[in-house]
Amino acid sequence: MTPAPSGRGLPIAGPAHPPPFWLTAEHFAAALLWLLAGAAGLVVSAGDLASGNFLAPRLLAVTHMFTLGVLTTTIFGALNQFFPGALGISIRSVRVAHWTWILHTAGTLTLVTGFWFWRPAMLGVGWLLLFAGVFGSSWNLLPQRRKAPRGLVVGRYVAAGHIALGTAMLVALARIGNSLGWWPLDRMAVVVSHFHLAVFGFVVFTAVGVGSWMLPMFLLAASAPTWPLRWIGPVGMSGLAILTAGALGAWPLLTRAGGTLVLASALLYLVQLGLYFRNAERRPMDPAMAHVAVGVMHFALAVVLGATILAGNTSVRSWLAYGLLAIVGWLTLLVVGVLYKIFPFLAWMNLFGPRAAQAGAPKQEDLTSTAMVRLSLALLTLGVWGLAGGVLAGHAPVILAGASLYLAGVLSVLGQYVRIVMLARPLPAQRTVTLSTK
Repeated sequence: MTPAPSGRGLPIAGPAHPPPFWLTAEHFAAALLWLLAGAAGLVVSAGDLASGNFLAPRLLAVTHMFTLGVLTTTIFGALNQFFPGALGISIRSVRVAHWTWILHTAGTLTLVTGFWFWRPAMLGVGWLLLFAGVFGSSWNLLPQRRKAPRGLVVGRYVAAGHIALGTAMLVALARIGNSLGWWPLDRMAVVVSHFHLAVFGFVVFTAVGVGSWMLPMFLLAASAPTWPLRWIGPVGMSGLAILTAGALGAWPLLTRAGGTLVLASALLYLVQLGLYFRNAERRPMDPAMAHVAVGVMHFALAVVLGATILAGNTSVRSWLAYGLLAIVGWLTLLVVGVLYKIFPFLAWMNLFGPRAAQAGAPKQEDLTSTAMVRLSLALLTLGVWGLAGGVLAGHAPVILAGASLYLAGVLSVLGQYVRIVMLARPLPAQRTVTLSTK
């Protein structure tokens, strides 16, 4: 068994053509490097996590390594590849997509550096670069989805996610202005609204749309009911709008009403995910999708913890654990699992397919090691449990152990892609290479 997709690849619908492989590869490579930086940052920030200092500059830097560096970069790269395959439409411009990647990467690096060394002016420069990158992605994708011959639900969720991301950036701009002394602002209100707009509004909504096509394909769950998809978006978007207005306007009842709707939307998404897995025909589950399954478990724990916060739990440790479970426990494991499925497939098709008949050329199943994929799952899972459990208990050694395990898991993930790069080297003349996934 290998993590690479089998049976059905990434089909192209209609006349649309996928972008060059290098465009997808540069996005995924950057996301993996940010994953390494973020995991190392968790180790460095273990003390801030233990003390509950969620506004510590270095911890804010690490948070954005994951949200902007890992999650958003992966989403932009995946959507460039996904639109032709699932919706039957091409992106408007490969060149714009490449510049979007450059602007987004530069903006993330500038913003993270500004947080790490606490240079508010750098936050403003980073925001401008990121805004240009998000504008480029929106220009490249959103007008095209209206021309799609299929996948209309997917397109709507992607559009809703971009709207939430734009709103989250406006909220962030208000916070940057506050840091520069331009106007007063309630920091906690900004954190609450910005976090939910970015993480739930952008990342989760995009995952809902893209996952409605990818997860049934990878799980062989085409018969899974999809009725929750009709409600997740409308309920969630309404909740985010009300939550943001209530938080920024200092109206607690409105904030709680919006939070209740966001919670209802999250529960509906859990129901939809459960339907995918319950109707899966692929048994036993391959280790790549096991990453997604464990991530869903972390998502469920985050929802439970979020419900206690909504009910009046004001513990800062609960907020930190809630964020950790959502970002490094759920969404990052989702990204790792999906990348295990699609990146080796795309790499083999583009790097090895043309020389498949050559003696010693690797097969698709040679590109990843199943044992290493299982190891990354174990290490990442134990790392999340150590981080979240240690934060809730306020126990610094447990947090540091969890962060170290998580970093080890990330290193095992990166090892898979180093393996692909090594295999992509030209084969020596007249030499037979024996490869194994053991």
